Amino acid sequence: MDNFTKTKRRKIPPRELRIKAYNDVQKLRKRGLSLTKIRNEIYRRYGVRISLSTISEWLRGVSSPYNGRRIPSLELLKPSEDLSYVIGVRFGDGYVYEGGYSFVIGLKANDKEFVEEYGRCLGNVLRRKPIRPWKNAKTYVVEAKSKTLYDLLRRPVDLKRIKKYVEHCKKCIVAFLRGLFDSEAYVDERGHIYLYNTNYEVLVYAQRLLKRFGIEPTGPWLHKRKGTTKYDHKRGKRYKTNKDCYYLYIRTEGLLKFHRHIGFSVRRKQKRLEEYLRRTGKL
Repeated sequence: MDNFTKTKRRKIPPRELRIKAYNDVQKLRKRGLSLTKIRNEIYRRYGVRISLSTISEWLRGVSSPYNGRRIPSLELLKPSEDLSYVIGVRFGDGYVYEGGYSFVIGLKANDKEFVEEYGRCLGNVLRRKPIRPWKNAKTYVVEAKSKTLYDLLRRPVDLKRIKKYVEHCKKCIVAFLRGLFDSEAYVDERGHIYLYNTNYEVLVYAQRLLKRFGIEPTGPWLHKRKGTTKYDHKRGKRYKTNKDCYYLYIRTEGLLKFHRHIGFSVRRKQKRLEEYLRRTGKL
């Protein structure tokens, strides 16, 4: 573990500050500065003194404030299309959980290409190779460990917390919506799109984002009330819903815009939408 020279109050600077100092040390060394000049410059920038031995260890790769965490903190988590997709999926089929000292982010779904796309995006966010799904009964599963992503996506997912990542740019908004629709949307045989969610505010937020692309969905409308008995055809079981469920409906005139700007990663959903658009001469 890296060691900073202790202050009078003997407090270790927060990880975010140590990470910034570490990155600056690498850059300053490339500019040819000596260890002493690097130490003085870091003190000038952050008001923290680092021992020459720590700087030397950082430069030689012996120690690092990252301590094995690919994303040390939310402050250092950068917006990206891949992250926005992961966030969108989290509002649907995606999940997080804490088990002992592990903080897991994952997805379980029937569509292999959906889980593969999620694994690719999650891998990119964590600066890893694409995370391959494994088969569990009839579903595919992808999981990874990250305390920082867990902190971002834990329940209840705070819209204010994720907004700066989702609305970073137009491409990030598209990726978020695609992740949400891949996870929670249903495309009927007529090509009509319904987006379901138990979180009313999520649907209101999605509706507002869709309007930026000229797509005017109706709703949110109540779909199922809490306590409604529902039959799961895949499992052959009946169960009662424990939350109210709502939905948005994308009108016919908005389907072509949705296809052009958002689309699906899930092949069967994209195919059904395109078949409708071709059948009606819109594509």
